[in-house]
Amino acid sequence: MGKMVTGFYFLVFLFALFMTGSFLIRNKKVDSVYLFFSILVTINCFGRYMQAEAESVEMAIWANKLLYVGGCYAPLLTVQVLGKLCGIKMPKSLSAFLVLYSTVIMGLVFTIGHSTIYYKHVELVIGDGYHYLDKTYGPLHILYPVMMGLYAMIMIIYLLIALRKRKEISFQLVVTICATAFSIFFMYILERITESNVSFLSVGYLVGIVFLDKYFERINMYDMSVNISVSAERMNHYGYIVFDNKFRYVNANQYIKELFPEMKLWSVDKEVCASDSYLYKECIQYLKEWNGEESGHKYINVDDKYYQFDIRRISYRKKAFIGYLLEFIDRTLEKEYYNTIEKYNTVMEKKVEEKTKEVKQQEMRTKQLFIQTVTALSEAVDAKDRYTSGHSKRVAEYSRMIAERLGKSKEEQDEIYRAGLLHDVGKIRIPAEIINKPGKLTEEEYNIIKIHSITGYHILRGISDSSDIAVAAKYHHERYDGKGYPNGLDGKNIPEVARILAIADAYDAMASNRSYRKALPQEVVRSEIEKGKNSQFDPYIAEIMLRMIEEDEGYLMREIDSRKRKILTVDDEVINNKIITHIMSDESRYEVVSASSGKEALDVLQHQAFDLILLDVKMPELDGLETLKLIREKYRTPVVLMTSEKTLDLSLGFSEYGCDDYITKPFLPLLVKEVVHNMTERTNIEKHV
Repeated sequence: MGKMVTGFYFLVFLFALFMTGSFLIRNKKVDSVYLFFSILVTINCFGRYMQAEAESVEMAIWANKLLYVGGCYAPLLTVQVLGKLCGIKMPKSLSAFLVLYSTVIMGLVFTIGHSTIYYKHVELVIGDGYHYLDKTYGPLHILYPVMMGLYAMIMIIYLLIALRKRKEISFQLVVTICATAFSIFFMYILERITESNVSFLSVGYLVGIVFLDKYFERINMYDMSVNISVSAERMNHYGYIVFDNKFRYVNANQYIKELFPEMKLWSVDKEVCASDSYLYKECIQYLKEWNGEESGHKYINVDDKYYQFDIRRISYRKKAFIGYLLEFIDRTLEKEYYNTIEKYNTVMEKKVEEKTKEVKQQEMRTKQLFIQTVTALSEAVDAKDRYTSGHSKRVAEYSRMIAERLGKSKEEQDEIYRAGLLHDVGKIRIPAEIINKPGKLTEEEYNIIKIHSITGYHILRGISDSSDIAVAAKYHHERYDGKGYPNGLDGKNIPEVARILAIADAYDAMASNRSYRKALPQEVVRSEIEKGKNSQFDPYIAEIMLRMIEEDEGYLMREIDSRKRKILTVDDEVINNKIITHIMSDESRYEVVSASSGKEALDVLQHQAFDLILLDVKMPELDGLETLKLIREKYRTPVVLMTSEKTLDLSLGFSEYGCDDYITKPFLPLLVKEVVHNMTERTNIEKHV
């Protein structure tokens, strides 16, 4: 029997030592209270085993003293743990008294064997493998059971406080600790009454160590909550809620409780009941559905406040967690700041948009001015050589068609079209008698003609950001074999735009009437281009032009700008209509249709399209201005008014009706022809800009 008792004490000591070591290894950051409690219990168990193995009274007495180390100070540590759980700070005076009281008893214990005030008599009883002290208590020994009773009273007080605050603290944990402590007290009393030589107090303390891990896990959460609360006090707009890993409520700070008054009904260590409240639906339910892998971050709105809501796992051991921390951070000011920035950005974007619109309008006006400049220059060239009028427009169109087949973009095609319009602008510098000479040019005259490419380059290089227009004007007479002018460039050294214009220019020169000959037959034109490959023309571009000719079975390509211009003359005096018809009769490109009233003119316009309307101002019933107003409601056809008034100012009266120009009676043939020509032959390049 004795050996069994000794073995039991040894096993209890080893288990206590193992549990203490394991607890310290698994919990690197341990509160001193829990650390001391664990060490004291281990010392107590070791003292119990030493006493059972003692071979002398002196050794047995020292072992007994070790027993008292745990017996004196373990209850003190227990009430301190309960105070933490109940959220009550023990008064310093009471704490000092308890420490002093326990120390006094420990001091009395050390008088054993030297004085009779605590133990009157001690004797070592040696049995079969089991030794114990037979002792008689002295007069001051009564202080120890009084101390135990005092600790029991304090624990009862804490238990009552916990009962009153059971929704705010972990009542279940307080009850568990108190029950363990009272069981130890009960075993102590039972040993005193029965005077048993076998002690089970060490077992009670060992149970405390076994549950210490669970206590520490739970208490760690409350301590963490307290630490968060202390830190949160320094933050004006921070709230937190702590839940364990089973979604039971642990703790929260005052800020969040005021934000969500419903939390006053929550109970610590109890799961929050489902409800329709905003807090439950937006936060608690979100917590329960959170898988822990994705970020637990979201934003919520509460009472016109904007909060950042975060979920964090509370770790206890490696690869384990004990609960969740829900954080609420007020981001209202930041949100208002961002909203202000966003509004500012919106205002700035609007201003940028308006400014961009103004810039685009300015670009459009600049581009329109460029259009007008190109148009004026193109018209100036045509005015120089009326016989070849339309040559520039035709070359421009042929060049655009070639560019399209080369795979050029719409912007590149338009740029090449404009270059074609202005490629001969340098002819302004050439005398009219040379340009319009019907016979063959002399060598000197031909050299003068060559000047136009250089003149055109210098005129154009300052009116456009694009160099292609000026380059095309300068090099469109270069030859692929290097025998052209003005610089004798050859092959790919000639800019592509100039190589395109060169073949378009040559085609139109052969396919249109000139002052010294009629248009050549299509087969002759084709043959000349075939012969010019690799000598005069880029072979690849020449092949494109040859394919265009083959596809143009009716030789219609040369008719691009040679259709008849239709003119409508409107005058109640028939003689005036006849005069206009007679004046234009020697111009084969024009067809004249007459109307004797404004009403008749409107009827004719419903069935035919015209390039120009000559409209008399004074007519019975529906005069010219009223007729012009009605025309402008449906048609954009150019209108030239006819009047006998010699002092009319177009800018003051007629322009508001949409009048483009006016001529006076009696008609001067040259003046009429000039107006008609300029109004019908005006180059329209808006679609190529």
